[in-house]
Amino acid sequence: MARAAGLASFALVFAATYYATTLALWAGHWFSHLPWSPLRTFHLAGHHTLYPDSRHTRSTQFHYGSGRASSIPALLPWLVIEATLAWVLDAGWRLAVAIGEIVVLVVLFNAVHTQFHLLAPGLERRRWFRTARRRHELHHDADVNFMVGDHFWDRVFGTFREATPPAEVLRA
Repeated sequence: MARAAGLASFALVFAATYYATTLALWAGHWFSHLPWSPLRTFHLAGHHTLYPDSRHTRSTQFHYGSGRASSIPALLPWLVIEATLAWVLDAGWRLAVAIGEIVVLVVLFNAVHTQFHLLAPGLERRRWFRTARRRHELHHDADVNFMVGDHFWDRVFGTFREATPPAEVLRA
């Protein structure tokens, strides 16, 4: 019985951390697109300048931008808030699981996002990837589809837009 309770507790922490992390990533990305956002210059002047629209989103080497043109600072405050809340809520084993999962999720989402912008990504043969990539390319045209793969929060907040079949893509 104790083992089942432990597994249930782990599953609950895992699910809660997943949705909290994806919410933090969605919020950071969405916030960086607001006209008055102090983080706008990092993200839009960086990543979105390098990949300005859906027809110019691929290159042989992925670029986030650097310095004040980097996208990373736009997301970090939200992840720090999430990690701080996890620490405040529970400093036990659940915290270690939550922090570990946050790191893994950020690395995985970053890896998929990198693949979206490559001319010949390793994941191209996967249908889910091609669909997710088209949704992401649409994001470079409009303030929609802020998440990389799982659009749960985009659907909740009304920022999801389904992509149409692939269009011609030009090299960035």
